[in-house]
Amino acid sequence: MDIGAHSIKIVEGRETKKGLLVNKFFTMDTPTEAVKDGVILDKDLLHYVISEELKKKKIKTKNSYITINSSKIITRELSLPKVEVEEIDGLLSFQIEDYIPVSIDGYVFQYKLLDTYYEDDMEKMDLLIIAIPKEIVEDYFDLLKGLGLNPLVMDYQPNSIAKLIDYNDLINNIFSTEDITFAIIDIGYDSTKISIVKNGNILVSRIVEIGGSYMDQSILNFNEMSMEELEYVKLDIEDINRAEQDNDHSSVLNIIKASIILLSEQIEMIFRYYLSRKTDNTINYILLIGGIANINGLDSMFTNIFDIPTLSIDSLDKVDFKGNFSYYANAIGSIIRV
Repeated sequence: MDIGAHSIKIVEGRETKKGLLVNKFFTMDTPTEAVKDGVILDKDLLHYVISEELKKKKIKTKNSYITINSSKIITRELSLPKVEVEEIDGLLSFQIEDYIPVSIDGYVFQYKLLDTYYEDDMEKMDLLIIAIPKEIVEDYFDLLKGLGLNPLVMDYQPNSIAKLIDYNDLINNIFSTEDITFAIIDIGYDSTKISIVKNGNILVSRIVEIGGSYMDQSILNFNEMSMEELEYVKLDIEDINRAEQDNDHSSVLNIIKASIILLSEQIEMIFRYYLSRKTDNTINYILLIGGIANINGLDSMFTNIFDIPTLSIDSLDKVDFKGNFSYYANAIGSIIRV
């Protein structure tokens, strides 16, 4: 499950000898104000709508994985003297508050070893630390248990998409994934998540507080239309880069373009941070996911802004899936266990 502020994406699938097989997939609207920034605000209402949809779709599977993201999740990239893998937990348990200024009692901590290297004759290691508020973990656990499911895994969305890319050899039958650095731009409803990943590792993960709701509200402030009409206009855009100024919806198109440019300025700062950390850091491709990624021409717009080839996922060589990867990439990636 991938539960967002705007919609809930659910996939049912399994790993086979040939790769991932997705049997069923569907999306439902998240009830208004039931979830915000990854935090459950109305557990009873959320339980009701998901329970009803699981019954309608005749989902029998009980084992469940959920993937989440929130600005309340703290991530830090640390460079430390190298120790044995079995010693990392002990090292962090004594020093974690030196790196993350929160009470450890209120968070669940996980880490991922990113790299080991030598610096000034000292062997060092890069770690990604992920700290999730216990309240968030407990709320999702209780939600899944209340649905009669068996909650096995809570995944972190950047980790889900990093695994999905690394699991496959080719994107769209053309683009290799091995030793390639991808910047994942996940344009959600209430925010945009930016992750830089390589070979299954999360190198950078950040959240920008500009998403689909910002664009929608900006449009509705200057145009008299319903949300249904607005969604139709966005889907009807032939190419956001070639929108004619005398088009009936020129003001809508101009606001979307202005919002994307504003968003890109925030993304550019994250890119600069990553590229400045090491002289050999690079970004080979930008990968767009999320609902807004389906606006026609957005990939070429990002290519022009950042001078980095930008693409959306149409197919993956080891995933048997007949739906839209832009919507379901995080949920599909959470199935992969490594």
